Amino acid sequence: MKKIVSRGACLLLALCLSLSAVGCQKSNENNKIKEGQSISSEEAGMSINPDGKNETFKPSDYTLEAKEEYVYEYLGLKFKLSDKVKKYMTDKKIGMLDDQSPIDKELKYAILTFEKMTEEQKNAVIEKMGDGYEKWKNGLERIGTIGMFEKNMSEEKISEITKCDTHTKIGVSRDGAYDYYLSTNSKAESSLVEEFKNTESEIIDKKERPENGFVLSEKTDLENTEAFSKDSVKDLRNLSTKDINGKNFSSKDFEKYDLTMVNVFATWCTACVKEIPDLVEVQNEMKSKGVNIVGVVTDTVDDKGENKEAIEKSKLIFEKTKASYPFLMPDKTNFNGRLNGIQAMPETFFVDKNGNIVGDTYSGAKSAKEWKQVIEKELAKINNK
Repeated sequence: MKKIVSRGACLLLALCLSLSAVGCQKSNENNKIKEGQSISSEEAGMSINPDGKNETFKPSDYTLEAKEEYVYEYLGLKFKLSDKVKKYMTDKKIGMLDDQSPIDKELKYAILTFEKMTEEQKNAVIEKMGDGYEKWKNGLERIGTIGMFEKNMSEEKISEITKCDTHTKIGVSRDGAYDYYLSTNSKAESSLVEEFKNTESEIIDKKERPENGFVLSEKTDLENTEAFSKDSVKDLRNLSTKDINGKNFSSKDFEKYDLTMVNVFATWCTACVKEIPDLVEVQNEMKSKGVNIVGVVTDTVDDKGENKEAIEKSKLIFEKTKASYPFLMPDKTNFNGRLNGIQAMPETFFVDKNGNIVGDTYSGAKSAKEWKQVIEKELAKINNK
């Protein structure tokens, strides 16, 4: 089974967790659930273990790993860290994370951040639900950053983004649209700052931004996983898989509708699960217009085969959210390779009645109103062909 999401794709994790913190602040006006009513992800228990406790994870395990060289083709940047910095990363004294401006908007900046981790931060275990991850991340001491910023961004703004006060310009993108800086925090531990300054960097040709908007994919993490550059990822005409209850699903199921919305998510992604009630509303309203929705739960299958725990959690989410559309499992081909290399969830794409992947790809969750507008646009595209 090829990997669907890189373990080092910290943006994905941060995105889901930060969105969950917002969602958790909203209280239900009426705690009584009526028959057939959709409910929230919190009520669905999507981050609750069978023993009733919130699921936890160790954030330091999701910092990026030390490598001999980093090549970020969508940034147009290549760099090497000093041996000492790499050793500190391996020992979890330094954590490398990534950060970029919103993936669904014009790219303003994209950076790799380097943080000092104390023993307590290194060993911290936090809950998936709530703002624990944001608090952990904000508690780290910033050493420095390397990355790109839109042309002519003020130094004040760069300092705000990087949490650093010293910025060394290391180049300009080949298209002239972005400036590159290595930034450091003079208040951080001086020995770590000095080692980080030994970073060797080189500006290279920058690839066009991928459809999912995420530009912080490192080259070696994308090998054999990137979906968008493969000629084969144009159709699902030979798809044969099953849903979480074992019911078969194939390309013939696409023939029943003019357009099928494929929503790719994972059980651990709070933003994904919070979106399901809106998708239920959309599916109920748009079905009469020849539109269907299917979900694909990526973590129901892993390198060892079926993930029983994720399947059971999927069933719980399906039941509690009153989902009216099927939750599918990835097949052996990862949907003809279309699921490979996804860097941020939820991700949504569309398939026509002939099994062809059509229209645009959408990253991130949306409201029911927003999805209806998207679907109307995608419907118009295929009807005008």
